[in-house]
Amino acid sequence: MGKMPAAVKTSSGKDNNKRNGQSSKERILKYAAKEFLKKGWEKSNIRNIAKKAGLTTGAVYFHFKNKEALFDDLVKDTYLELLKKQKLMYKRHFAIPISETEKRRAFRLEERKSMLDYAYSHFDAMKLLLCAAEGTKYADLSDKMMNTLRKADAYAYNESSVMQKLPRIDLPLFIIIDSGFWECLFEIIRQDVPYERAKHYILILDDFYEAGWRKICIEPAEYTPYK
Repeated sequence: MGKMPAAVKTSSGKDNNKRNGQSSKERILKYAAKEFLKKGWEKSNIRNIAKKAGLTTGAVYFHFKNKEALFDDLVKDTYLELLKKQKLMYKRHFAIPISETEKRRAFRLEERKSMLDYAYSHFDAMKLLLCAAEGTKYADLSDKMMNTLRKADAYAYNESSVMQKLPRIDLPLFIIIDSGFWECLFEIIRQDVPYERAKHYILILDDFYEAGWRKICIEPAEYTPYK
């Protein structure tokens, strides 16, 4: 299994454990996360969460206005920070001159590793976002990340005179290929891959994508597109 601690962390990463037990709010968050992961947000209900936590529904409503507020507490910070980190990653990447290819390549590897580390340090919130957010305002995480990626890829495509001259490699295909990395990262989390193995996966994925781009962009004479 992936990094799933016994006590759920809120999206801010703060540990809800206390020395000799948990407060009622902490118990609610712990069992809400379990309920959401098991049934999804839409099919979960406050009554079952309260029952599993050994509390009354009134106790749950004392801390949280509704089911939406409960999910907010578990994922909001991680959702916002992940979107912020992705935008900053692209901004820093394009700040490196396009002529410094090796520096950009090294940066991409470090940022891929950094994204994995962030995801695993907020594993519970990430799992909820990817597997249980349908019906909430957080279900658009992938769409928002893909919108950011499309803008970044359009910039990358337009800044590269080599890319624009490649046969059959237009901007839509460029975006399709590039978006695959994020889906791979999300699938690692969905499958609860242990952190040490996930780090190995990221290195393999980095090699895979970099070799593919090199084949298409740096060695176009040797690249024969499908006809």
